[in-house]
Amino acid sequence: MFTLNKFLVGAVFAVVTGRVVAQELLDCGSSQYYASEYTCFNDTFLCPVQSGIRYLRCGDACYSPNQYTCENDALELYNPTNPDQLFDCGTAQYDPSDYVCYDGDFLCPKSDTVPTLRCGDACYSPSLYTCSAGHLAPNPGSPDCIPNYGTNEVCNDKGCVLLPCCPGLLSIASKCRDPCELSPSSCSP
Repeated sequence: MFTLNKFLVGAVFAVVTGRVVAQELLDCGSSQYYASEYTCFNDTFLCPVQSGIRYLRCGDACYSPNQYTCENDALELYNPTNPDQLFDCGTAQYDPSDYVCYDGDFLCPKSDTVPTLRCGDACYSPSLYTCSAGHLAPNPGSPDCIPNYGTNEVCNDKGCVLLPCCPGLLSIASKCRDPCELSPSSCSP
């Protein structure tokens, strides 16, 4: 147990230290931003990270990929609990709970509901990398939080660590969940 506690303290210290020390100002066209606060699309368009959710670009708007999908530069609501709901991305069909469509014809997977982003012809995790002018670089910012329905427990041979759920969500059985969905009568309208 001492080894596991030492591992957890070390992991938490490393994450906290990385968040404080590693912030680096990046360029997006004529604007500057922090990768933990914004995502740059096509080297010209910034979308925010709000309540721990990394918003994506759809035309001239930014949207939550856990509530909407983008089809022909138009936002469409989808139900993340309906696996039969499919949308078009070029010649392919996809479930927006598992994939994100970029530029109308390029699919990138989601990892536990957190979307990977497009960089040239590759998909990447915004928690690990940033993209500038089609080139990937290590992300100097903090990791994203885990959204609703995402798995927030990561285990290896040294033990398990719970990753942070996005604000307003609770960790229940290693999943981040909205308490209002579990008990709607306990939440105010």
